[in-house]
Amino acid sequence: MKNNLRKVMIASVVLGITPIVWVHDLPAVQAANASKSISQTKTTLKTLANVPGVKLSNKSSVKISDVNVLTQDEGKLVTYTLTYTNNEKKSLQLVDYWTKVRSKGGTSYTSKLLAQDAEKKSVAAGSTLSVTYVTTVGKNVQLSNLNFEIVKWDFSKPNYENVLGKINIPSSYVVATPMNTSKKVRINDVPVKIKVQSLQTFAASDTNNYASVKINLHNVGYKGLENPAVKWILRTAGGSSYPLNINANEATYSLQPQESKSINYITTIPKKVKLDGAELIMVQENEADKSVIPLATMQMPKASTIKSSEIVVGKKNVITLEDNKGKIETQVKDVSYSQVHWNNYYTVSFRLKNIGSREVAVPKYEFSVQNAKGNDYPLTTKALDDLKLKPDEERLIRLTFKLPYEEASGTLRLVMNTPKAENAESKEIKFSYPAGVYIMPEATSLQKSIGAENTLQLQNGTLGVTWNSIQRLPWENADVLSARVTLRNISTNTLKLPELKGMLSIDSADIPDTQLLTSQSSALLGPGMSVDIHLLTTLPTNLDVTQLQVALSEVTGENSSELIRLTHIGQLPAIPTIDVGNNYAINASGKKAEMKVKRTLIYPGTSSDIVYTELEVKNVEDRQVDLAKLTGYYESKNGEYYKTTVKQIDYPAGPGNSALVTVWAKIPRKTIVSDMKLLVGQTVAGESTTGTQGTQGTSGKGYVDAVSFALKPDQESAQETIKHINIYPYTLETKDFKATLSGGTTVNLSWNYDASRINDLNLPENEHKLILQIIEPTGKSFDKEIILDKDLKEGNNQFINWTIQDVVFDDRRSGAYTIAIYDEFQGQRIKLATQAMGFAPAVGNLPGGE
Repeated sequence: MKNNLRKVMIASVVLGITPIVWVHDLPAVQAANASKSISQTKTTLKTLANVPGVKLSNKSSVKISDVNVLTQDEGKLVTYTLTYTNNEKKSLQLVDYWTKVRSKGGTSYTSKLLAQDAEKKSVAAGSTLSVTYVTTVGKNVQLSNLNFEIVKWDFSKPNYENVLGKINIPSSYVVATPMNTSKKVRINDVPVKIKVQSLQTFAASDTNNYASVKINLHNVGYKGLENPAVKWILRTAGGSSYPLNINANEATYSLQPQESKSINYITTIPKKVKLDGAELIMVQENEADKSVIPLATMQMPKASTIKSSEIVVGKKNVITLEDNKGKIETQVKDVSYSQVHWNNYYTVSFRLKNIGSREVAVPKYEFSVQNAKGNDYPLTTKALDDLKLKPDEERLIRLTFKLPYEEASGTLRLVMNTPKAENAESKEIKFSYPAGVYIMPEATSLQKSIGAENTLQLQNGTLGVTWNSIQRLPWENADVLSARVTLRNISTNTLKLPELKGMLSIDSADIPDTQLLTSQSSALLGPGMSVDIHLLTTLPTNLDVTQLQVALSEVTGENSSELIRLTHIGQLPAIPTIDVGNNYAINASGKKAEMKVKRTLIYPGTSSDIVYTELEVKNVEDRQVDLAKLTGYYESKNGEYYKTTVKQIDYPAGPGNSALVTVWAKIPRKTIVSDMKLLVGQTVAGESTTGTQGTQGTSGKGYVDAVSFALKPDQESAQETIKHINIYPYTLETKDFKATLSGGTTVNLSWNYDASRINDLNLPENEHKLILQIIEPTGKSFDKEIILDKDLKEGNNQFINWTIQDVVFDDRRSGAYTIAIYDEFQGQRIKLATQAMGFAPAVGNLPGGE
C-alpha cells in the first residue's frame, strides 16, 4: 500500500499507571539468540511446553504453563501459571497442594494466588485446571535461577510439607509466545486469544520514532468482553520498556463472543533504540492491592519502517478509519493570505468527504503548519467538533493561521495529526502523529482587496467575494467605519448562505463589537444573484488607520470558522463625489433608487444660517418599496461636519415614483457655506441596512454607502412684483391684492390668487410657511403667516382675508405701503418677492397694472 500511514488512525490514551523501568529478565544476548534461532528453524525452539512437570500421582501431574516477568523499583514481579492434569477417576483437591518459589541459593519467596483463581478448589476427574500465582523476587534475580517447588501437605513431616518436585526454566528456553502464534488468556474472566499482527515505526521527530503495534483479539468465550481492563508494554531486547497507548477512538470497545478485532497501539521510542527481539507484555491492574501484574508475554515480529509520504498539490488523500469503520477523502483546495504588520495571515480551504457506505464520525484531527525551515506552528479549529458525515457527504472547513514574514517564504506544508487523548485522572496529554502531510499550493494574495473579486468555495457551491468599499464617516461624537462586501453566486445552482459573522481588524487588532448587516433577509442566492453585507463599527475621531482587514466567518452553533480575510493598507479611499446636477444610483438589494440634489437654499439668521437641501429620490424597482432611510452631514471646505435633520415620507413609493427628502442644519455664520458638500448615506438599523422608514436621520446605529454631493446654493434675488410666486410645491398667480383703510385704526387686507400644486413628487410633511408682510411708510411691519397645505388653497380665484389693527393707521385716508412675501423655514426667511402699493381707494392696486 502506497501510504500505510494514512490507513492508521491511532491516537493516544494514558495507560493510567506510573511510568516505571522494566528490565528483561533474560540477558539481551539470550533474547537475540532465541530470535535468531526462531528465524532459522522451529524445530530447535524450546518453550515452556518442553519444561518437565512434577508427578502428583501415577496419573496426575502439574506443569508450569506460563511465566511473565515485570521489573519494578522495589523488585521483579513474577507471575507463573500451574496447570494441573487429573487423569484419576476422582477429583484432585487443590487444598492438598501448594507452591513455593526458591532461588538456587536457597532464598525463599512467598507466592500468592491471584484473586481471580481464589475459588478454584479442585480439578475434576479427567480434566485440567490452571491457576496463577504472583511473587516478588530480587531485581537482579534471573528467571533461570528460580525453582518453582510443588508442595503437598503432609502432617507426618516435621514442617508438614512434602516437596514433590521442582520446576526450573533453563536460560536457553523461550518464555514468550512465539511470533505468529496466538496465546489464550483470560481478560475480565473471558477467554481471549491474542496475537501480535505487526510492528511498524515511523519518524516522530529528529530524535524519536513512533512505534505502532497492531494486536488481534479473538473472543473464544460465550459472553461479551466489555472495555478490557488490560494494558500493554513494549519491551526491547535490551530491557527498556515503553507503555503503549490505544487509539482515542478505540479507548473503549467491546468484543462479542467469537468476534475478532484488531486494535492499534502506539508509543514513542528514541531512534537509537533497536527493536529486534522486542516483546509485548500484557499487564492488568490488581484492584485488591492496587498492583500491576503481567499476564502474557508475546514475541514481536521484525519492525517495518513506514515513510511519511507527502500529498502533492491538488492530490486527494484517502484515510481509512480505525478497524475499517469507514474512509474519508481529504484534500487541500486553496490557500489565500494577506499581510498585516510583519505577519502573513493565511486561510486554507480543506475538504473532507465520506467515501464509505455508512455514516462516520470524523476524528478531531489536530493541524499544524510546517515551513521550509522545518519549524512547526500549531493551529486551532473547532470545525471538526462533533462532525459527522453521511455517505458521499462532504464538508469544506477553513483553517486559519499567521506566520511572520521571515517564516513564510518557501513551500508550506499542512500537517493533519491524529487526535490527542487525555487521561481523565492524570490530565497528561499524550502524543499524536501525522495522518497526512499536504504540500500547500501557492497562496493567493488578498493584499490589494478593494474592488477585486475573490473566489470562496462553500459546501454547496462557489461565491465571488468583492470588497467594494471602505468608508470612514462622521457619526455623533465619533466616526463610523463601514465596509461593504458583495457576495455573488457564481455557481450554476442556488446557494444557501451560511450564518455569517464579520470582523473588522485595525492594524492587526480585531474589533469584537463589529456589526454585520445584510441587505436582504433571505439566505438563498440563485445563480448570478448577489447580496451586499456591511461590517460596521465606531472609532475615536483621532485614531489613525494604516492597515485594515475584513474577515468573514461561518457560524455553526457556538463555534465559528473563518472563511476569508481581506486586507487594505494605506489611506482609506475618498468618499465618492457627485457633481452638481448628476444622479447617484442606490443599489441596495430590493431598494434600488436614483438620488439627486434638487436645490439648496440658505436661510440667513443673526448668529447662524440654515442650510437647506432638497433631494429627489426615485424608486427604480418594479414594485412598491420603502425607500432607503438616509443620514446626512454638511461638510465645509475646511473639513468641518454638521449633522443634519432629515425628513422623508413614511410610506412606500410606487414603481417609478419619486419622493422629496429634505435635509437641513444650522451653520455658524462665520462658516463659508457657498462651497459646502452634502454627505448622505443609508441609515442602518438592527441587523439590516434596510430599516423601517422614519423621519429623523439621527435614528439607527450608523450609516453606510455614503456619497458627497457637490452643492450650488440658490442665489436668485427677490422678484420686484408679487404677480408670480413659486414656493414648492405651489405656483401662485396674484390676481388682486387690496389693503383698504377704514378711517380708523383698522386695515382690511384681501389677497385674490390662483394656486396650482405640482404633484410630481411624494412629499413629507411640509415645514415651510408663506409669510405676507405689510410695511407702512414709518417702517412698521405687520406679518401674516400662511401655512402651506392648510391656509393656502389650491385652485383659481382663491381668497385670503385678514385685518390689521394699529394706531399708526388712525384717521389715515390714503398713502403707500410695501408688501413682501417670504419663504420661512424653522423661523428663518428667504424673501421671494416685494412690491410697493397704495392703500385703497388709491388706484393701481393690481400688480403690474398700467
